[in-house]
Amino acid sequence: MTVVPALALVALVATTDTLAPAQQKLARNEVAEAKRVAQADTTDILASAQEAFARGDYAQAEQLAQEAARPPRLGAALYLVGLSRFRAGRPAEALEALDAAGLAEDAPEPALWNFNRGACLYALGRFEEAEQAFAAAASDATLARVAWLNAGFAALDAGALERAATWADRAASDASENEALQVEELRALITQARGQPVSNSDASYREGLAAFDAGRFDEARACFLRAAEQDPSSGRARLMAGASAWRTGDRAVAREDVTEAVSLPLDTADRHTAHQYLDRLSFGLRASGPGLRLYATAAGGFDSNVLQVGVAPRDVSGASSEVETASAFGEAGVGLAARLRLSDTLFAYLSYSGNQRIYTLESVRDYSLQLHRAAATFEWEAARHLRVGLSGGGDVFFTGLADFRGLQASVNGWGWLAVDESEHTSTRLDLTYARKSGLASEFDYLTGPRFDATLSQELRLKSQSVTAWYRYREDRIGTLVQETTADNTTGAARAYVIPFGWTGHAVGASARGVLGPVFDASLDAELERRNYLEDSSLRVTSVDGTEQEWNPRRRRDWRFTLGTAVSARLSRWMQVTARYELLVNRSNVDTRLEDEPGTCTAPDYVCHVYDYTNGNYEKHVLTLELGASW
Repeated sequence: MTVVPALALVALVATTDTLAPAQQKLARNEVAEAKRVAQADTTDILASAQEAFARGDYAQAEQLAQEAARPPRLGAALYLVGLSRFRAGRPAEALEALDAAGLAEDAPEPALWNFNRGACLYALGRFEEAEQAFAAAASDATLARVAWLNAGFAALDAGALERAATWADRAASDASENEALQVEELRALITQARGQPVSNSDASYREGLAAFDAGRFDEARACFLRAAEQDPSSGRARLMAGASAWRTGDRAVAREDVTEAVSLPLDTADRHTAHQYLDRLSFGLRASGPGLRLYATAAGGFDSNVLQVGVAPRDVSGASSEVETASAFGEAGVGLAARLRLSDTLFAYLSYSGNQRIYTLESVRDYSLQLHRAAATFEWEAARHLRVGLSGGGDVFFTGLADFRGLQASVNGWGWLAVDESEHTSTRLDLTYARKSGLASEFDYLTGPRFDATLSQELRLKSQSVTAWYRYREDRIGTLVQETTADNTTGAARAYVIPFGWTGHAVGASARGVLGPVFDASLDAELERRNYLEDSSLRVTSVDGTEQEWNPRRRRDWRFTLGTAVSARLSRWMQVTARYELLVNRSNVDTRLEDEPGTCTAPDYVCHVYDYTNGNYEKHVLTLELGASW
């Protein structure tokens, strides 16, 4: 038997030409939809009924659904009968079928069923019962706000103005832009029903709402501006003028209007809406808006060169090219972030994250890393186009598994100055200072300060952004002295002297883009020149105690990094990300480089055979990550 998939989304919405004006508003608000009117194993006849409903043949859908109305799909069939009758303009018969569906063993989901019963009751003029049904439908968080709105319209038509106002206030909290407009219209109708006088400003405002609701945003803005002129204290009119400008794409004008609205009298709900608009129209920390986010990730991947771990190179003491450096890995992470609005111009971001990477190859498992990071960040909008920020925090790295131990800790301070020249460009200067410390004696060489200065320019387009930058960095960590016995037949003690401190100049660019409703993509590239602060050498101590420095060489590196990622949203809370990272390092220090004949002679023995590492290498990392956030 061939089974046609059940119709996934069926709205129970009346046509607006059969309803009174207040009912028309209800119809425009009806976004409740039956998530499933039947299970996947429904019979052919019910599947045919669903197909008829989908193409708008409600008479055929009703007839077929009635034929299918028997167990075990009795409730699903009767529910579709009710939907079809309502769409055909027969709400009384629709209500009868919905009530019967609610008594079946496979009854519809309660929230959607109540919402659709409310629509039938409203169409029948049974407003108090409709209000109760909509209130019950609000038990589903996805329906709550629109259910509260419709409960308000039902209470209004029942003459219960105070209850209608209560529903409007409840729906106004955290309302979206369109929902906020419906709240405004409900409140305007309540005001009119109370017999309060309508001023010229109110009339202009109502005209603006009608134009906005119809999508005529230029006309709506003109009406709202007229209302603002008639009542200069009307923050609501100025707010809606900004909302209209935003809908036309004029972000600069929208921000000016909304900023002015915030300085005028606004009730709590309108002020919340104004802040939401300003968040959308702003840059930097404010753009994300206030909120709390908890996230967790799980990932797997492959690293072609584990020995270069990013915290500090640990491939030292004449590492051979034959050493296995590639390994698969598993990774898991958790994080918590809070975005806070401290005032109209001051914003904060508090965050913690923890991450563990474990390499599967036994010989490199000690390079497994665990990172904990916490930070507190503040940004102040000092002027219309000027942002000032300050951040403080710390990192702690651990290494190993069986021999789990501290690797490095750091505390840092970070400040920045950003100038938003236009809606499309921003220039930013960042200054960062960090104090790092090795957490075990074997990692003492990781102790020291780091200073960064970065100048960047950002270009923002409709759904993409590009940032180019230059960075100067001083990383003044210490020097590692590591004993070696490689190729030593003289009895002299040898130790590599390996300075890790360096200064560097880097340039780079990054791009971010939204690729439709599901996919995001990013691309980052960086080219850096590193100049090490001291000479590396091979320290040779002869049996008589005299010391020599062989092969003194000031290391110079070129580093190129490239990273790209594509993310796909699987649901509201889940996304999957594929990531590729490339590191290419080119250096004048490399044990594999050949020396000119006659160069490896006393007294300095300046030759690559005495270098301490292979400085010319590549690192490829592939990662597939599943993330969840709440």
